[in-house]
Amino acid sequence: MALGLDLDFRRLPALERRELRAGAAKQEERGAEGASVAAGGVGAEPGLSERERRIAAALAEAAMPPGRFLEGAGSTTASRLAGWLGSIPPHLAQGLRAALWAMELAPVPTRLRPLSALPLEERMEVLRGFELSRARALRSLLRAVLTPLRFLHYDRPEMFQHVGCRYELPTVRNEEPRWLAQVTDGREVEEDLELECEVLVIGTGAGGAAAAYELASRGHAVLMLEEGDYHRRASFTGRPARAYRDMYRDHGLDMAVGNVGIPVFAGRAVGGSTVINSGTCYRAPETTFASWRDGMGLPAEFSSDGLAPYYERVERMLQVAPADPLHLGAIGPIVRRGAERLGLRHGPLQRNAPDCDGQGICCFGCPTGAKRSTDVSYVPEALKRGAQLITAARVRTIDIVAGRARGATAVLGGDTRAGSGGGPVRPGRRRPRLVVRAEAVVVAGGALMTPLLLRRSGACLSSGMLGKNLSIHPASKVMALFDERIDQWQGIPQGYQIDHFADEGLMFEGGSLPFDVAALAVPWTGHRYTELMEQYPHLATFGFMIKDTSRGEVRPGIGGTPLVLYTMNQEDVARMQRGIELLCEVFLAAGARRVLPLVAGCDEVNGPGDLERLRARPIKAGDLDIAAFHPLGTCRIGVDPRSSCLGPDHQAHDVAGLYVCDGSAIPSSLGVNPQMTIMAMSLRAAELLSERLSG
Repeated sequence: MALGLDLDFRRLPALERRELRAGAAKQEERGAEGASVAAGGVGAEPGLSERERRIAAALAEAAMPPGRFLEGAGSTTASRLAGWLGSIPPHLAQGLRAALWAMELAPVPTRLRPLSALPLEERMEVLRGFELSRARALRSLLRAVLTPLRFLHYDRPEMFQHVGCRYELPTVRNEEPRWLAQVTDGREVEEDLELECEVLVIGTGAGGAAAAYELASRGHAVLMLEEGDYHRRASFTGRPARAYRDMYRDHGLDMAVGNVGIPVFAGRAVGGSTVINSGTCYRAPETTFASWRDGMGLPAEFSSDGLAPYYERVERMLQVAPADPLHLGAIGPIVRRGAERLGLRHGPLQRNAPDCDGQGICCFGCPTGAKRSTDVSYVPEALKRGAQLITAARVRTIDIVAGRARGATAVLGGDTRAGSGGGPVRPGRRRPRLVVRAEAVVVAGGALMTPLLLRRSGACLSSGMLGKNLSIHPASKVMALFDERIDQWQGIPQGYQIDHFADEGLMFEGGSLPFDVAALAVPWTGHRYTELMEQYPHLATFGFMIKDTSRGEVRPGIGGTPLVLYTMNQEDVARMQRGIELLCEVFLAAGARRVLPLVAGCDEVNGPGDLERLRARPIKAGDLDIAAFHPLGTCRIGVDPRSSCLGPDHQAHDVAGLYVCDGSAIPSSLGVNPQMTIMAMSLRAAELLSERLSG
């Protein structure tokens, strides 16, 4: 759930600053009690002053008025927001409060009154003006405020019942397999620990889990550390709010900041981002490998043929197969119909969910255990082969002795940042410390967190490339209304594809949304917003991703969070615009009644004339609704220590025995979903590490 906070606190007017500081002082007086408030808890310790609650209620009332059967938002929504603020990182809560005040004061120069003092119709006009503005800052401000308000308003069983959707799955009983004895919950450890192993693996996502499995299979003593918790099937109830809080890094609030605010999603749990992805499995195209060999001098092993044995092993472990047509839902036939009429290549995409039953909530944890994310594949198999796992272990530094990685130091009990989803901080008590000694260290914290850990440890700094070269695989979507029922909450959310334009760097993949998440995707306000949400059963969503040529950077941010900087170049903006145009064509060819491209200044495309106007429109990056799910490249491999952090074997150029096996090692955007490539390359790296340890 992305807030899109794009504000500078120092630039707020003096009145706003005084109000905010007063509110902050009151919060300090209340102490840390609010930090453990559950998301959306009505009646919880307030995270807003009374004035701020009135502002939030006035905004919610104007943005989400009542419809024919959906109730409108207002003071209850503001109360839920006050409770929710206590559960998120404090700097994000402060940013949201700043956004509330900016919205409150915005009408003063023209209407001589703050927003909350205006009649309802005037408030609606103000929001409509922000919504239609060509100024990105104003639209970002509106999105920052409305995203949590909308989520909290729609995240209620009665709202789902109004549109005929299931709200929550029943809780299932977890199995207790024997290999769970190899897992230690760091939250239950009371004393400092010192452990020894042969290989320490930090992170259990696509790269870390695959590397741990390969090393354990070869007889090495492997210890895995994971910052998040081990969520089992009982945790996967289909509620996005719970998943964002417990399984997404920073509650899903990380943003890439540049010429457009882009949410960048990553997992924080055993299984990493594989727990919260859609299960899509692609091999990287040969054109990508060729660019690595030709442009960076990487060896011949980096080719479709060279990595084929590793891909095959990954596909066997994940049981990759085409999506079952029985569980594609209504969106698959619709896209097939439109693609066939346009003569485009299409079909079910490859997935790692052999027993999928179409629950439609892949991105919030698979409730049936059908998706072969690493928490149900590589991690258990590594544990069966003797590996050990400690959860809720936040690694502070890699311990480097005489130029060689010799282990790591971690804090147990989860994330120590208040409001981070890491559990309540025990007042007055130091968290237990874990010191691990190892012969080699594999870092697999992902492209956002790995560079921060390495920088704290003084590793991979010699090239000046650490944290740079970030690609994010930008994604967008188009929505459309049909006369037929879609019920996009049923079926595989990402099970169909149009790969006709893959050579252009465009991949079209399904992206169906649950009701409360769809409520965040529509940038409208007022009555037309509510009217559209009441038509949710007839609303279809489909998405695409581009192989980006833009590059960004990850730096240390507030409280240990990543600061992600990314500016989209005009080439990528043009590719995004082409993707939107093509999806509009597909929906129109499929018989859509209304097509909604979600481009600023272009609300609907309902015929050839509208489509031509969209094509002719000069679009900027800030006009697009973009998200990102595949950050890569921030600790890339290469043969030249002056332009890369790692060698082709994934070992750091400047620290012996330190390996990186995650998306940060991938040299460039792949153009396809990266989990299989990360796994294949990590198996290869673990194989090379094993040979060194055994030599």
